[in-house]
Amino acid sequence: MKNKLLFGSLLLVAFIFVLYLFFPSGISRTSEEIPDSLQTELLFANEVYPLLKAKCFACHGDDPSEIEGGFDIRTLESLMKGGESGLAALVPGHPDKSAIYEAITWENPDLEMPPKENDRLTDTEVNLVKKWILGGALWPDEAQRMALMENHEWKHSGGIKVATSGALSAEWANRRYKEEDLWAFKPLKKVEVPVAFLREKEVNPIDAFIIRKLDSLNIEKTQKADQLTLIRRAAFDLTGLPPTPAEIDLFLNDKSQKAYENLIERLLDSPRYGERWGRHWLDVVRYADSDGYSNDFERPNAWRYRDYVIRSFNEDKPYHQFIKEQIAGDELNPDDPEMLVAVSYLRMGPWEHTGMSVAAETRQLFLDDITNSVGETFFSIPMQCARCHDHKFDPIPTKDYYRLQANFATVQFASMDASYLSFENIKKFEEGKRRYKKLLNEAEQEIDALNEKEEQLAREWMESRGLKYIGKWERAKLPEGKRPPRFYGLSFQELGYKKVLQKRIQRYKWELTRYEAYAHSVYNGPETKPYHSGRLVKKPENLSKENPKPTFILTGGSVYSPDEKVSPGTISAIQSFLDKAEAIFTDSIPEAMDGRRIALANWIAHPKNPLSTRSIVNRVWQNHFGRGIAENANNFGVMGKKPTHPELLDWLTNEFIQNGWSIKKLHKIIMSSEAYQRASNHEAMDDVKEVDPNNNYLAYFTPRRMTAEEMRDAILMVSGELNLEMGGLPVNPEINEEVAMQPRHIMGTIAPAYQPSPTPEQRNRRSVYTYHYRGLPNPMLEVFNAPNSDLSCERRTESTVTPQVFTLFNSQNSFDRSLAMAVRLEAENPSLEAQIKKGIQLAWNREAKLAEIEKGKAYIEKMVAYHQKHPPESRTYPTKVKRHMFEEMTGEAFEFEEKLEVYENYVPDVKPWDVTPETRALGDFCHVLLNSNEFVYIY
Repeated sequence: MKNKLLFGSLLLVAFIFVLYLFFPSGISRTSEEIPDSLQTELLFANEVYPLLKAKCFACHGDDPSEIEGGFDIRTLESLMKGGESGLAALVPGHPDKSAIYEAITWENPDLEMPPKENDRLTDTEVNLVKKWILGGALWPDEAQRMALMENHEWKHSGGIKVATSGALSAEWANRRYKEEDLWAFKPLKKVEVPVAFLREKEVNPIDAFIIRKLDSLNIEKTQKADQLTLIRRAAFDLTGLPPTPAEIDLFLNDKSQKAYENLIERLLDSPRYGERWGRHWLDVVRYADSDGYSNDFERPNAWRYRDYVIRSFNEDKPYHQFIKEQIAGDELNPDDPEMLVAVSYLRMGPWEHTGMSVAAETRQLFLDDITNSVGETFFSIPMQCARCHDHKFDPIPTKDYYRLQANFATVQFASMDASYLSFENIKKFEEGKRRYKKLLNEAEQEIDALNEKEEQLAREWMESRGLKYIGKWERAKLPEGKRPPRFYGLSFQELGYKKVLQKRIQRYKWELTRYEAYAHSVYNGPETKPYHSGRLVKKPENLSKENPKPTFILTGGSVYSPDEKVSPGTISAIQSFLDKAEAIFTDSIPEAMDGRRIALANWIAHPKNPLSTRSIVNRVWQNHFGRGIAENANNFGVMGKKPTHPELLDWLTNEFIQNGWSIKKLHKIIMSSEAYQRASNHEAMDDVKEVDPNNNYLAYFTPRRMTAEEMRDAILMVSGELNLEMGGLPVNPEINEEVAMQPRHIMGTIAPAYQPSPTPEQRNRRSVYTYHYRGLPNPMLEVFNAPNSDLSCERRTESTVTPQVFTLFNSQNSFDRSLAMAVRLEAENPSLEAQIKKGIQLAWNREAKLAEIEKGKAYIEKMVAYHQKHPPESRTYPTKVKRHMFEEMTGEAFEFEEKLEVYENYVPDVKPWDVTPETRALGDFCHVLLNSNEFVYIY
């Protein structure tokens, strides 16, 4: 009996010990102080009862028919009574007479709980239990407990209780969080600029915050960067392209005080701005032109969302409007094609449903995906940890996760009719349709021939047995012996190829939809039969008026384990720090079929939402300085790094809101600061790095390498090949041939070989307009850290690895671009010296030095002699590739040839055999320029 009582006591004590593990800073209590009745009741409501209910009721209360050891702890009376042993487990006011307290103190060798030395409670934990008993072990009922929790703040030295607004369970509400870890959930502060640190008049307020921090660390800022460095830095930051010689001259010759301001205005007005900053957003939302997973089906109309994003940045669309359009554009204006395109955001994640998929699981994967995506994209809070259990680190309970998810419970996929708008690029559509119709017709003719052969052999088989010939589908109903075997007469080679053709026809029909006016979109409605990848699905004409299916908390995140029903909602922890009268943070989201997403979008886009407003400001800062004020742009929670300048972040965010949510105005504020315009070197660099090794406090400007897209685009620009046409269908640049030809699984067969676009004009468009396959990334972009689009990219990584050297120095693409640059230099400049000067000016955005010109001449002369002795061998592009597969039914290997029809009328880039040895030698010089740090890095 005694052992049974001790077992019950152990459960209670063990949970108190677990509490310590989560909150090691402890609870500030004096062991001998006897609390008053209110404090005791608060202690019970906030500490003791949740421990009993969560960890002890399972054995001592949940099932009255199976109370362990007769020890029932559902009430104060039963706890005082004890179990079958007869020992008094709890004597109010007398810890020394309570078996629970005796056990946790280890004063009695026969009653030591927990029994393991490593699990023994600390003095702080023992004193917590002791104080509750000393206070009389008061036990308010449920209504009183809830009132105590709602109306009284309960703080400890180690953390703060996050209150609730009725949306969260009482158990979760009692968790503790360090106050500094909840910085992002708190309202924006009205921050005063520390003007004492503005050492000159009209200095940007940003610098006051930066200098204050540098002064506290005894670090001196470095000098301002020179004009050439500034224009190159600003041009790449805002447009992703190097400045042209004409742009440099305009800036250097502007002697007004507003020269730099005028430069920023020109760059922001450039259509290249939207392409650069649209790419940042597409990283976050995981844009791709294919679905991902094993089949990687194409998304024929996804390009319209990419162009919508670019337009939005160029138009400086207010960010709060940008939010609303992407989450609920179809609810804002279902008749506006632009709004139907905007909600493509909801479908940007990887997704696939086939005949092998389980519909309920596929549907839940989408709901989980968009719930986490909204959290990372707009809140900078990852949500996925709360899918199976309350978030271990952040104030996001599982209930909040599913309440947020319920906002998307009525979302259904469809290719929505959305007329092309006047500003959308639909060039090459007729040409593209002709190409795919031709391919479709050829495939259909081949399969018709195989079908005719099969039918002819079946006819002969039946007639030879005196049976009347009937068609294929009628034959299937006949008993065996009166019908030929399935696929009678076809060899395994023909049978395998027939299946290849069937898949190819399906794919061609799907790809033809890219030329139709559809949006990769959604609508609100009841669940229908599963949407299959690779097929055109339209919105039903007559939607059911039935009530939406309810959303449940899923135990363990399993769609097969629904638990408590929840209504649509938001992140309720924010309410803890706001005036409860704030209307936007009440549970006002409707449960009807329509209106959930627009209500959610209004909540996200409200100026008092501290997460969404800080999030976008931090992202913009990050893309100017290389890291955000809070370094983890997708994680403002405990596991993300805290802001280096929290007051600056709040000041900037308030400015952003007051300036009409204008991202362009935010650029101007940031880029006009001294911090942004500083040089990238420092006279006392060793001393600075000793105090601030990562330059978190911006004593100098941190250099960065070009991103993958910047590098490709900049090379094309200096080579004179870049096509600045905007928008429209994605294009295929040339990639490594071995990668292009490699077999890839798709739709139960081998995916078509990657074929580049037929003309240089098409191939050499900006990288943002290139086809973004999830299953076949561009090798050149991938090796330079272009992100995987399966996950949201909060910040580009910047590795330095050997394959990057091989790619930039040895790849065919680099040789082609260098040769094209040489052709340009010869066409524009009459002498070798002028060509060298122009090449350095284009690549390095500065004038060539005399020593560089002389070295360039010597090198080119040497390479001319080499190329005269080593003429290149010409080569042609392949027009077909042999494929090897195994026939599904027989397991036999078979082969077929895939036609590479693009190369039949292909216009190649300029090649070495097309030019003289002198041009090839100049190309080698250009190759050196494009491989230099001065080209690849932005200082």
